[in-house]
Amino acid sequence: MAHVKYLAFFFFAIPIILHALDGELERALSFPVWFLLTLSPAIILSRFKLSWSVSRVIGLYLFGFPFFLLYTFIELQFVGGLYWLIATIAIVVLYRDRKRFKQECSSILKTELLFLCVFSSFLLINSFHPALYWGEKPMDLSLLGYFLRFDYGPIQDPWAFGTSLQYYALGYFSWALPARASLMPLEQAYVYTMAALPALMALASLDFFNVFKAKHRYTLSALVPFLGSLGVINSFASATFSEPMKGFWSATRLFTHNHFAEFPLWSFLFSDLHPHVMAYPIITLAFSLIIVASFRPPGVKLVWSVAACLCLLPWLNAWDFLLLAPLAFITLVFHGKAVMTKTTLSLSLFIGLNAFCAFTFLSSTSRNSIFEWSDSSGLYGLLLHFGVSLLASFIVIFKTKNKRLWPVFFYFFTAIVFFDHFVFMDRVNTVFKFFTSIGLLLSLFVLVLPVIFPTRWVKSLIAIYFVFNLSLIPMLIAPEHFPLKRPSLKGLNFLKYSLPSDAGIIEFLADIPGTPLVLEYPGSSFDYQASRISSYTGLPILLGWDNHVVLRGKTWKEIMARKQWIQAMYESTDALNIHTQLRDKGIDYIVVGPTEKIHYHEAGLSKFDHYSGFFKLEKTSFQSKLYQVIK
Repeated sequence: MAHVKYLAFFFFAIPIILHALDGELERALSFPVWFLLTLSPAIILSRFKLSWSVSRVIGLYLFGFPFFLLYTFIELQFVGGLYWLIATIAIVVLYRDRKRFKQECSSILKTELLFLCVFSSFLLINSFHPALYWGEKPMDLSLLGYFLRFDYGPIQDPWAFGTSLQYYALGYFSWALPARASLMPLEQAYVYTMAALPALMALASLDFFNVFKAKHRYTLSALVPFLGSLGVINSFASATFSEPMKGFWSATRLFTHNHFAEFPLWSFLFSDLHPHVMAYPIITLAFSLIIVASFRPPGVKLVWSVAACLCLLPWLNAWDFLLLAPLAFITLVFHGKAVMTKTTLSLSLFIGLNAFCAFTFLSSTSRNSIFEWSDSSGLYGLLLHFGVSLLASFIVIFKTKNKRLWPVFFYFFTAIVFFDHFVFMDRVNTVFKFFTSIGLLLSLFVLVLPVIFPTRWVKSLIAIYFVFNLSLIPMLIAPEHFPLKRPSLKGLNFLKYSLPSDAGIIEFLADIPGTPLVLEYPGSSFDYQASRISSYTGLPILLGWDNHVVLRGKTWKEIMARKQWIQAMYESTDALNIHTQLRDKGIDYIVVGPTEKIHYHEAGLSKFDHYSGFFKLEKTSFQSKLYQVIK
């Protein structure tokens, strides 16, 4: 027991030390507050006889869920002390159930040691490539930042303000709750969330390894976020000393037409805070409990836990719901009438209704629902991505001689074959979403092999497999895109090199509370010089990356209308007319930086300087200026 406490203190100290190295004492002090706040939902849920690990995994999302729905559909002031109310209830529960918590103290400490071990490990690894740059991080930052400053419902799209956010936003909303209660800035909230997700995924796998009677289940669970694939073979074939990042990227680009699928280690290293990554802990937990149900008739707690996961998934990442809901149903059917109770049927009805509401809300006329057949993604890519996990799952199921596990294997095997040819919505997302989740869940069986075959050569093979995949870490951290101090948790420090003129404007606006509406150049998807103010502050704008906004439910007609309106605001020389339109639209700030000067004529931009009665110069940073629209 003593060594568990010492190890917990050791891993607990790592984030504090990293902040101290950055000279950020305030952020170092906010970590303990944030950590304790994330425990609050689990403390409350554990009162309903759920295990600590299950409570920990679903707690934050489950408590965020009703408030997310409330603020999605209702015009309502956001209650700033909302999460502190949850924390207060948790304190009351902790006091009233102190005897129970004292009895379970050892188990809870081990579980939290596992969380801190994985959390601090990924925080440390990612501190050696701190820049929140590349990929779709600007979009992810804008969404998390929006919820950190969200003040009034209904929730709107920060990249198409004035319209509803038709996107899987429950994860961003939920993780923003403890972060804003801890008074965290955006970059800290982002890196903490990215480190917490693999930690929760590790906790979610505890029940999976427990069912195989693994003596070292905590150790095996700690390895789960580091699971990879043979895609690293593709990395070594592509990597060069001058371009190691190309090797990292190639580990997932295995299929024809450059289609791709991720695996846990790659996702957590790349650090795009996408909905599918935020759903990793939930699908891992749901799958683990389904496997438990394959060994014994599911009890009430297990049924409720799986039901909670299936209720959350349509709002977290609906693709995973489509994958796991049929598997849960199949597992239930195999137990026959014994589990077909009123509770089970009522929960099934509620899950279906909830999913229908989610799919109806998230669907849009801007996205065509395509259902068609396509050519294969290629045997080479399929073998690299699924080969090891499929073989491991087959061996484990064959060795355990549990007939109820075979439907799980054949279900996933059929899903791989089916989605290798079937297109839903678009080919890229069909391959990416389904292959990523299937590969993740099947790869759990890889870690069961040394449990079933506790021989030295099996353990050595698994160790080689992990070391092989860990080679992705130096591929990622070796390149220096910006001359940043490492290790560091200051993920936005790269802005002074990437956006040297705009960095001062971003820093200024980051300290402004609420959601004032900003006007800036929108740009195309993956244009890192566009929509940059919104990206790194969370402030809403009329239009962000165009194609990404279309994927969130807007039509190209709407996009073009907004682009033309923004262009007119910048290029028109009629200051009075422009001021009137800006006021009517609710624009609070106008950005004129190097990007705007490239895309818009100087004659129109000069009006913001000449008419100080309409536009107040709020901030100057090198070539960038920020104007406030005088109301």
